Amino acid sequence: MDMTQSEIIYVLLCCFAVYTLSTFVQRVCGFGMGIVAILLLPLMIPSYSLPAAVTNACSAFSASYLAVKYRKDAVVRLVPPVLCGSFVMTFLSVRFSRGASLDTLRILLAVMLILMSLWFLFLSKKITIQPKVRNGVIAGGLGGIMNGLFATGGPPVVVFFLGATATHAAYFATIQTYFAFNNIYASAIRILNGQYSPMVLLGILGAAPGMLLGNLLGGILAPHLPDKVILKSIYIVMLLSGIGMLLK
Repeated sequence: MDMTQSEIIYVLLCCFAVYTLSTFVQRVCGFGMGIVAILLLPLMIPSYSLPAAVTNACSAFSASYLAVKYRKDAVVRLVPPVLCGSFVMTFLSVRFSRGASLDTLRILLAVMLILMSLWFLFLSKKITIQPKVRNGVIAGGLGGIMNGLFATGGPPVVVFFLGATATHAAYFATIQTYFAFNNIYASAIRILNGQYSPMVLLGILGAAPGMLLGNLLGGILAPHLPDKVILKSIYIVMLLSGIGMLLK
């Protein structure tokens, strides 16, 4: 793809800004990088595959680092069933997204955003997911669909791992182990399906320093910020964005 110097700078700056904010949210709230990226980046660059591929690649590196660092706290036996469900559905959804039109992906994203926001706003605290193998596979499958389409596969597995672990340290280490394997796999599937274009590589180049800055700012400000308020605001934005997409 031939790009002018101004276009290259524009893509770098967009990805830097978006991933600074999305990583900041992830650092403060525990998840949300993919959701923020898929909400904002397509407004600047008309592509859903770009934020999905960039998020998977960047998350593969960051989650791998965290998984190794906190490996002693991970409950590793919980991870394989979730990965099994995710691997199958990630493969199928990436293949689907490769040939899907922007309008189709927009409608799917809108429905996904509305359902996720309604779940977290009204249902997540009323329903407890039992830590059974079957539920792990289902959570992984749902996450795999969302991950393959938009790299937003965190919410279903967050719900499962929160219910399956006894401490925050165990939850954090376990889900980072899952994210590491899952994002490496998703990135490999995207490469095999030809989704790592020069634009995506450029996006990763811009996103990487943004992630470092977002993580640094999040680490400094996290103790002083109301994470529940931030999350609720994101869910409301997700709901309104989904409705707006459907009405286009």
